[in-house]
Amino acid sequence: MLWRRKKEKWALVLMGGGARGLTHIGILDIFHQQRVIPDLIVGTSMGAIVGGLYAYGFSPEKLKKIADQLSFSEYLFPLPLSRVLKARPKTLIDFLLIEAYKSRLIKKMGLNQPDKIEEFFQQLIGEANIEDLPLPFACNAVDLLTGQEIIFSKGNLAKAIRASMSLPFIFEPVNWNGHLLVDGGLINNAPVKIARQLEATKTVLVDIHRPLAIIPPENISNIFQLLQRVMETMSYHLHQDKIEEADYILRVDVPYDSLDFSQIASIIEIGKKAAQKNLNQIKKALHL
Repeated sequence: MLWRRKKEKWALVLMGGGARGLTHIGILDIFHQQRVIPDLIVGTSMGAIVGGLYAYGFSPEKLKKIADQLSFSEYLFPLPLSRVLKARPKTLIDFLLIEAYKSRLIKKMGLNQPDKIEEFFQQLIGEANIEDLPLPFACNAVDLLTGQEIIFSKGNLAKAIRASMSLPFIFEPVNWNGHLLVDGGLINNAPVKIARQLEATKTVLVDIHRPLAIIPPENISNIFQLLQRVMETMSYHLHQDKIEEADYILRVDVPYDSLDFSQIASIIEIGKKAAQKNLNQIKKALHL
């Protein structure tokens, strides 16, 4: 009997991390230029946004143009209803955050409005289904009703991305097929096992989490800094073992907070430099 060697299939796994996750664009840019193209991308939260749009067919250059519009900080803090309703967003992320904030306020008033954030992704990528993408893709979310991880490897791409990015207290959870879905990074921010389940034989994980440093009390002075610290603490303790499951870990030091979108070009450049520095080792690990 002749035994055929199983075809190698490698997956690029992209962690969530808010603004730090934009470094994935820089990494994909170098991989794209050098034709180091994964057979599968698995992402969570910001990793799901970047990975999903790349899998759809957007080039790294196009992703940079989208990212250049991002400006979180101006709209992260609670605004009076009158100001929110009159606000004219100048950038993509301003639009997303204003709509998310409006949604929370309007729901308190008993009105039922469509999800403008999901509508934005639908305008960007239409009704594309994950199983029809030119590059296989998957992402995850968490069902608050059962506490279980939900894996999107087929179905509507815009819905999947919207669910995976639903950071609690900032974006509304997503109602889908009897599930109430929030950010997949809450319980699995390094979804290497998902890549394995989808038959990846090798995995490269982009690790953008930061070591948990001691900080002074004044660094937690508002609800968003508190949320960020809670997420960092959870991520550090929950995901260490998951990170080590990857065949190759591309550790990228991004010295910015997850909600700091003021240095986008710098964050993308950090990703490019990390990919360039480690490219030969990655290719060796993947037998490319």
